[in-house]
Amino acid sequence: MSLGPTARALVKWAMFDHLSGLRRRGPAHSKRIALTFDDGPDELTPRYLDLLDELRVPASFFLIGDHCERHPGAVRDYVRRGHHVAAHGFDHTRFTELDHRALLAQCARTDQLLPAQLDGRAWVRPPHGSVDATSLVTLRLAGYTVALWSVDSHDYEDRDPAVLAARCTADRIRGGDVMLFHEGQSWTLEALPRIVEQLRGAGYELVTMYDLYAAAAA
Repeated sequence: MSLGPTARALVKWAMFDHLSGLRRRGPAHSKRIALTFDDGPDELTPRYLDLLDELRVPASFFLIGDHCERHPGAVRDYVRRGHHVAAHGFDHTRFTELDHRALLAQCARTDQLLPAQLDGRAWVRPPHGSVDATSLVTLRLAGYTVALWSVDSHDYEDRDPAVLAARCTADRIRGGDVMLFHEGQSWTLEALPRIVEQLRGAGYELVTMYDLYAAAAA
């Protein structure tokens, strides 16, 4: 049986799970889950932030540099509302397609558009989750914390909010999971209240990815 792209990525990432500075999921004994959103900011960012305010959910947002240039006010708004922001490349090029110099240039250019990181260490999520040994070593030697995920909502493929909510039920989630969503999608917005309600109903606390690991370290 052949594996789909997400399954192949999870298998590959498992090879690096014990690499210091790579974050994919928190402690399994935790009752905490991190919600993360890629590809912002964009025109729908205010609606995402308003909804998360209503739901009282802090989240992690991995931002594309050239989007930040187009929406500088949004970057400040994420932080003002209590969210964790970090980089997602400057133009969403896969890191595995970049040489050492181009990769670091992408990261540095995006970092200049973001506020100082909470722990003094820059976080980055590789576009498409595409990493290999070379890009990981490059990022780690440059001091980056590399953020991946353990649960993929597939909201970039499925546009039915009911399908997304069913994929993110509590029986499919474990403590410490990092959930992947995307900005710019009305169907993701529609699914989020149901997802949050069912996870909270199962006793999970929803936190930023930074806080998921900060609590574990403490």
